[in-house]
Amino acid sequence: MLETTFYEEHFIWVIRPGDVSVTLRDVTRGDALFVSGKLMDPEFVRNVTGRYVPFTAAVARNYARGERGRGSKKTLLIEPRPGEVVLGVLLVKLKQEDLNALDRFEQVPEMRHKAPIRVTTGAYERTATTFLLNE
Repeated sequence: MLETTFYEEHFIWVIRPGDVSVTLRDVTRGDALFVSGKLMDPEFVRNVTGRYVPFTAAVARNYARGERGRGSKKTLLIEPRPGEVVLGVLLVKLKQEDLNALDRFEQVPEMRHKAPIRVTTGAYERTATTFLLNE
């Protein structure tokens, strides 16, 4: 069962499993992964990682969603683009097993690599990690 914690004074809500505690510090300063697309769906993330991962809404400025290829070879991605924004979620309180499963899903290092990204969640701007397409 998923529950919501709302940090009203910071405009941040966190969706989390009922047995997992998430602090404001976990969201604003802890290790976090910014994702978009299918990985914004908590059920999809559960299928990839084997558990529900806590998350909150986030925005990446100066990035845009894009795609390469067509049909079954189409790849969705985010890429730097001044003036654009990508809506996504920030996965927090990740375990090493979660990171390993997400790396496999995103095909790191064959197709993508991890990179730092500045995101805004609620009233906070912070650095997180994201997946970018190898060029």
